[in-house]
Amino acid sequence: MQRIYLNPITKEKATILRTSQETNGAYTLIEVELQPGGGNPIHYHKHFTEHFFPKQGELGVHFKGRELLLNPGEDFKVPIVDLHRFYNPTDHAIIFQARLEPGQPGFEKFMAVLFGLVSDGKTFTSNQIPYNPLYAALLLKWGDTHVDSLAFKTLSPLINLAVVIAKWLDIDKALEKRYVRD
Repeated sequence: MQRIYLNPITKEKATILRTSQETNGAYTLIEVELQPGGGNPIHYHKHFTEHFFPKQGELGVHFKGRELLLNPGEDFKVPIVDLHRFYNPTDHAIIFQARLEPGQPGFEKFMAVLFGLVSDGKTFTSNQIPYNPLYAALLLKWGDTHVDSLAFKTLSPLINLAVVIAKWLDIDKALEKRYVRD
């Protein structure tokens, strides 16, 4: 069953085509429609690779300080712990797929909750950071999303503590109940 998430701020549309559960943990497959100028901040993942497949239009991928422009029929796989970001360098909407290996049920939850929080007006800035820091900590954990900065590395123990507190308060369960569809 496909799950479709819409971001009213960025106008991004993300569809989970195959869940980790559907692939027995092998991968998660997401299709993204990204508007002009859309994209995400530079980050890395510690537990999965991200493989990009443009389907319609040119996809920009920032990887290790280089800008790659991928067209349909081309692909690029970002290894674990390598800095990257994706973006739309064109003046029209593009569509691409991202295959996360191994499958990432946490990232699937991350997308559902983040897009839900954005839709409910519970985030701020263009990076859509939740007002509630416990929500933000859970999202970082679920999405296995890390930033290569001194500030992030310094705050990592506090982020981990916030995740523990959020779970102790059942905030994770409340967010899942509100935003994650089966």
